[in-house]
Amino acid sequence: MTQPPPINKDQAPGTDAAESEGFLSCQPGRRGRPSVAEAEQLYGKILEASWQVLLDTGLDTFTFDRVARHAHIGKATIYSRFAGKRELLEALVQHGIWKRRAAISAIDSSRSLAETFRTRAVETLELLHSPDGKLMERLIDWLDTEAGSPQGGYRATVYRTAVDTIRGHFEQAQQRGDIVIGDCESAARFWLEGILGHYKMASSEVGQDRAQHMRWADRYVSFFFAGVRQQGTPGSPLG
Repeated sequence: MTQPPPINKDQAPGTDAAESEGFLSCQPGRRGRPSVAEAEQLYGKILEASWQVLLDTGLDTFTFDRVARHAHIGKATIYSRFAGKRELLEALVQHGIWKRRAAISAIDSSRSLAETFRTRAVETLELLHSPDGKLMERLIDWLDTEAGSPQGGYRATVYRTAVDTIRGHFEQAQQRGDIVIGDCESAARFWLEGILGHYKMASSEVGQDRAQHMRWADRYVSFFFAGVRQQGTPGSPLG
């Protein structure tokens, strides 16, 4: 692993040139250890710069030097928070997973259950087909194949997180009396498998756009919830 460059002994311990010149402070030239808020802000700044560098140049040419130049900080600042490329990319994926889940879950649920899930399906497909979504998929693949992620890999973690979130939405809907679902876990898995299957197939087609996603989501929601209602009917062969 590439080692961080030596720190100039004239600088304060734990800082690099960028920090000592006041990049972490609202007051130019201020020296010393950054506050918790400043440290969190810098952490986010590194992640944002890393993501933009990846979008601009790709994973194969991704380096801490490029991130440092983009964020206008010293490379040693990045090394003080991430031991290497893998650790930084892991942080990016974890942050991306959280953002995905928050964005989809935040979609207005005051409408009918079917309409809420229809909108969430469209937004999920929009995200997966976006440059950000494609980059996230690339990072997950890299971590699972080239970095050798432990415990089943990040792909499994992403799917498990999504299933848990969807299952939670179904359980809440069932508690409100909006629907009867015999097995919320299986329903959540089927929902996710349908969306991911469509995404894989649609990725090979030209001209994917929101209108196409909405048409597919209309059909998918109709079929899915018809099956769920049938499953929840007492005495049905699926119950």
